[in-house]
Amino acid sequence: MKKQAIFPLLLVLGFSFACQFLAPARVGTVIANCADLLNAVSGIQSVGMPQHLIDTGIKRGDELDVNQYFTVLTHISMQDGYLLDYVYISESLVGSPLLYARLESQDPYASMEDVPENTQLPDFHEYLEVEDMEQGYFEFVVLNTMANQFYLDWHALYNDAEIVCNSDEVKAIITDISDGSFGNALDISGQVKARAMRNIEPSVQLTGDNAIVEVIIFTKWGGFYRQTYTISRSFPHTIVDLKSENIVLYDCGVAF
Repeated sequence: MKKQAIFPLLLVLGFSFACQFLAPARVGTVIANCADLLNAVSGIQSVGMPQHLIDTGIKRGDELDVNQYFTVLTHISMQDGYLLDYVYISESLVGSPLLYARLESQDPYASMEDVPENTQLPDFHEYLEVEDMEQGYFEFVVLNTMANQFYLDWHALYNDAEIVCNSDEVKAIITDISDGSFGNALDISGQVKARAMRNIEPSVQLTGDNAIVEVIIFTKWGGFYRQTYTISRSFPHTIVDLKSENIVLYDCGVAF
């Protein structure tokens, strides 16, 4: 390695090691079952893309039922009388679900064409009941992050944000993006910074009126971010604030 390249790398290493000792102590409760929970949600979503949705954007009724999420996210639920539902947006170079809250007594919309003109689909977040405990607010963030990450096509594939549960997952991500098999490789400086990250596990702190949920997320179009949600503990559980801090910058460079 050239001398010119060694000195900057040593600076990065020194900074990274310093961060290990300067990382603030955790205040909230660490969520221990993060990986199992996310794997369960991913398992529900791991269904093949129905060709008829790509071709027509019209649901037939045999597609993924998003209410299955609540079989694994057991500390959140829809308000009595409501179901979680979606219509499929199939436009030029974009294919993705649009989730909404539907009255149980109301027939589901097969497509956007069935939605009455000037009608705004109800935001499902406003109808989510959250068990007032740390696990409940973490599951709220899981649903907020992952709920619409299925049946994605073309430009919608940019929606790849994933919650990182622990340092082993960080290492796996670094390995995955460092060989250049999908776009740009993560450079050495980025690898060092990613390995030096601390307080990776999701945590939740309950305050007087709000719940503070802190997660690390990764996206191939941005890198690692620390996101801090402030969520109202009273119904409806509004996201009062969301801060997003880029920790390790990375962009795969792939364009859909």
